[in-house]
Amino acid sequence: MKFAPFYLSSKGIALVACAMGSLSAAANPLTLDWVSAGNNPVGNYYVSPYTAEITSTGQLITLYCIDFNHEVAPPLEWEANIQTFDLSNVPAMQYGDLSANISSTWAKYEAAAWLITQLTQTTNQYQQAVDQYAAWKIFLDPAHQAAYNQSVAAVGGSFAAAVNVAYNDALNAVANGYTPSGWEIVTPDPPGQPNSTQEFLTPVTTPEPQSIILLGTALVAVPFVVRMRSKRRRN
Repeated sequence: MKFAPFYLSSKGIALVACAMGSLSAAANPLTLDWVSAGNNPVGNYYVSPYTAEITSTGQLITLYCIDFNHEVAPPLEWEANIQTFDLSNVPAMQYGDLSANISSTWAKYEAAAWLITQLTQTTNQYQQAVDQYAAWKIFLDPAHQAAYNQSVAAVGGSFAAAVNVAYNDALNAVANGYTPSGWEIVTPDPPGQPNSTQEFLTPVTTPEPQSIILLGTALVAVPFVVRMRSKRRRN
């Protein structure tokens, strides 16, 4: 219902509220398209963050990889489900096999999230690589161990030792009660297959300052307009 030409309609308010929601509220699966693999190659691989586009909306999203056992690279498009990152969604995740211990699997996801959070909190690209390789190690399977080790060895120096320290720090953080927040998970559709693409974390979307201001203005203006309409009726 439109109150006046120069005020937000109730539909306009709903659109602003939707813009402030998380990506996990979108209709899944989504088609994603690679935009950028980032600018931090370390060893034989690029370190997160990467950028992809949701093809249906053109929205760009930032991806942090937690899965070394699968592949996806530009210019590939792939199907994925973006979900809330919590224990309840583990069965639908890449490593959430229902025959496994879900709590144990979730602890691994928590450790990976702790490492990716550390990665986002530093601008030092070497440390970002340490955190990335430690996150990749969480779910590393025997079939990909040799490729992983080769890449770590290619970096050389004390890199392998630093990765092991970060890996153990993550496990200790989870054991001491760390609970991830601020993340959603981008899981390939279908998940858990040999030919599945990789799994990623993406930050929960937050409203832009302009959206906050616009929504706040609308919410303040609506009661004012209602009162003005009521006053006109009495007159």
